[in-house]
Amino acid sequence: MNSYLLLKVEGRNINKFLLKCESNNINIIKVIYKSYKSIIILINEKEYKKILRIKSIYKIKIINFFGFLKYKYLINKYKIFLISFFIGIILLIMLSNIIFEIDIIGDNNDLNNEIKKELSNYGIEKYKFKKNYNQITNIKTKIKKKYKDNIEWIEIKENGTKYIINYVERKKKEEKIDNEIYSIVSKKSGIIKDIYTYKGISLIEPSNYVSKGDILISSDIMLNDEVKYRESAEGKVYAETWYKVNIEYPYNYEEKKYTNKTRIIPYIKIGNKYIELFKYKHYDRKKSIYYKNKMIGFEIGLEKIRNIITTNKKYSNKEALKKAESYSKEKILDKLKDDEYIIKQKTLNFYSNGSKIIVDIFFSVYEEIG
Repeated sequence: MNSYLLLKVEGRNINKFLLKCESNNINIIKVIYKSYKSIIILINEKEYKKILRIKSIYKIKIINFFGFLKYKYLINKYKIFLISFFIGIILLIMLSNIIFEIDIIGDNNDLNNEIKKELSNYGIEKYKFKKNYNQITNIKTKIKKKYKDNIEWIEIKENGTKYIINYVERKKKEEKIDNEIYSIVSKKSGIIKDIYTYKGISLIEPSNYVSKGDILISSDIMLNDEVKYRESAEGKVYAETWYKVNIEYPYNYEEKKYTNKTRIIPYIKIGNKYIELFKYKHYDRKKSIYYKNKMIGFEIGLEKIRNIITTNKKYSNKEALKKAESYSKEKILDKLKDDEYIIKQKTLNFYSNGSKIIVDIFFSVYEEIG
């Protein structure tokens, strides 16, 4: 980048100065006469040293800079401010990533203390650096696993330089003594697949059809057609049952996902004008730490940004049908226990209704019905 200087030259017989410059091969880009003994000239930076060597009785004064010299001049002029500003930004970044307070919200003081100790073991305590999203997720999983009998749910939320820990305590159910005697009854209709009788008498066989309300395992222990004694039936009965699902699925799909890519960036706000020193697109922003002066309408600080990936897609009829079938299957599986499963799945009917596809799906399921 070329640099230029605007100089004011003063002295008697100013034309003699110009002739002197010409004889020394000094290239003057522009000359403006202010008076018979004062001129303003524009020269290249390289010519400035030559002028200083031949100036003799003439006074040379720099009026302005252009090009790289302009930036160099401004940096030198405001270097104390710039150094202070960037040191301040660095301090803000460091301070915004340090934990200054931990607030555990819960009524059980003993459990609060246990969670506090556990967090400390993972480095979450005062005056330590914050953890990233993956680390927080991992810590929550480990704490929940370790205290599975005491904690139903736990969340570690970052609020500026503070961590707020919320949790839901698992309520222990009081065991009630039940002296009633029960038989195992079918809760829905189906074809019996497997029977496991631990106590009582099984009244049905595999491959038989049963209706809702039928007794599957009786509490009556019979001998010679008489009830000798009764005990609550225990066992498991599995049957093939059926579901018909009607689902509507959109053709247009949009999903926003947060990635693990985060940044801490500085910003300045003057009045209503918001100035980011670094601009990033597709990021969700949240102020991390800042200073604000309402009197002069000035704000400076840091903001934490998280990358967002937005997916937009228009499904074809075939793709939408496949998505609807997959979604329906997931919903059925969510209702089933670990030892239950889908035997078969069949799409009965589907049609388009403007922006969505409507599908009727039949499911045959292996599930416990007792």
